[in-house]
Amino acid sequence: MTKTPRKKIQPFDYSELDLEPDKLAIVKRCEAELAKLGRRTTEETFEFGEQLAIAAELIPERTFGKWAVSASRYTRQHVSSLIKIAIVLKDHKARLIQARVPATIMGKLAASPGHLPQVLAEFEGGHPLTGTQVDAIIGGEKDVPASDLPNAGGIAGLRANAQAKLKLGISEFARNVAEIMGCIETALAPALEGKRVLKGQLADKIERLARLTRFQLENVVLFVELNPNNSAAIQVLHFPEGSKWRGMEELLWVLGGRDSWPRDELATWLSVDVLPLLAWSIEGGKGTKKNP
Repeated sequence: MTKTPRKKIQPFDYSELDLEPDKLAIVKRCEAELAKLGRRTTEETFEFGEQLAIAAELIPERTFGKWAVSASRYTRQHVSSLIKIAIVLKDHKARLIQARVPATIMGKLAASPGHLPQVLAEFEGGHPLTGTQVDAIIGGEKDVPASDLPNAGGIAGLRANAQAKLKLGISEFARNVAEIMGCIETALAPALEGKRVLKGQLADKIERLARLTRFQLENVVLFVELNPNNSAAIQVLHFPEGSKWRGMEELLWVLGGRDSWPRDELATWLSVDVLPLLAWSIEGGKGTKKNP
């Protein structure tokens, strides 16, 4: 964070604070600590913000700005940024210090903490970002008209295109899962009267849709790599074995091929195994099991 050149600032008149002696002593200690600190390292930036935050809890709001400018020689905007860094990023302090993230970058992250994991990962991976690059990451969430997406460049353009695809992909996935569930529930209705599920009719309705839905799921959330046995082809990096999303992948694979469906107890399989997992994928566990 670059220090802003300022005219000579007069010493602060502590009589303006009207504080109790013990609180006044703490504020004066904060000013003394600020005078000792440098402003170049990540650790010093945190310590500077922490001292300002301590004082801010004790000094009336109407006079804190004046005191802070006098004690820190920073503008009020910089003071506010330093306090945000100390408070908003405190849980990540050790990692930020270890990665030597500059104060200017931390100021941006304190104002947009949702982007901290991505930016910090770059620094920890040995790829420090510039302020411009961080701005592009943060600014990439601004809406870009659909007609402009094919020509939107840079990190911001790449992010905008990815977000547009993600938004549409998730919507189509959810709609298709809901359609598959509706078809299954309709097919299970005769089972309530002790009749069998018409497997062929159900398969005609959901088999191809299940295949498409599996491709949509993999396309939206999974990574790919070159096939080690065929460098001209790629293969999907699946969800971890045993995870619920891996189960969802495998379920859609099975639903996409009627020959893989159980021959016996089809109604039980559909109601006890299939429907709950499909519901979980779009409702987060709100779906209830249906019994034939």
